[in-house]
Amino acid sequence: MKFTAIVEGQPVEIEVNRTENGVIEAEIGGRSYRLEAKAVEPGVYWFTWNNRSLEITVTQNRDSYVASLAGHRIAVEILDARTALRRAAQHGHDGIVQIRAPMPGKVIKVLVAEGTEVLVNQGIVVLEAMKMQNEIKSPKNGIVRKLAVTDGAPVNSGDLLATVE
Repeated sequence: MKFTAIVEGQPVEIEVNRTENGVIEAEIGGRSYRLEAKAVEPGVYWFTWNNRSLEITVTQNRDSYVASLAGHRIAVEILDARTALRRAAQHGHDGIVQIRAPMPGKVIKVLVAEGTEVLVNQGIVVLEAMKMQNEIKSPKNGIVRKLAVTDGAPVNSGDLLATVE
C-alpha cells in the first residue's frame, strides 16, 4: 500500500507491504526497512527492527495521529493519493510533484507527452476504474518531466503516473 504521510509538517512517501510470515517491508522517504510488528493492546505496538525493540503508542485525534516513542511525540497525518494531490494544488509546490493513481484501474489515454508544458488542473491521463473514467489532472503549472504509464496500462492505487516540475 502506498500513501503520503505528513510527519511533523513534512510530506513523506511511504509504501508498506506485509509478507506471509508477518514481517513488514516498508519504504519510508526512499529508505527500506524490514520489521516485525505486534499489537500489544489497542494503540500500543511493539516493533522489532535491526535487533532493536521499540514500543510506540499511537493516539488518534480527529483527523491525525500522535505517535509516542521514547518520550518523543510525533504528529502524523495520513493522506490518500487524492487528498495529497488536492493539497499540492492548494498550497503550490516548488520542484517536482509526483502524480499518483488515486485508485486501481486502467490507463485509457495518456493526454500529454514528456516535456509538455501543463497548467494547473490540465488533464495528464484518463484512468478507468469501476467502469468510470476519471481525468487525473496536474496539481500545478509546470513541465511533464516523466510519464510512468502508457495507454492500456493497469495501475494500482498509489502507482506513479507522471512527474511535473
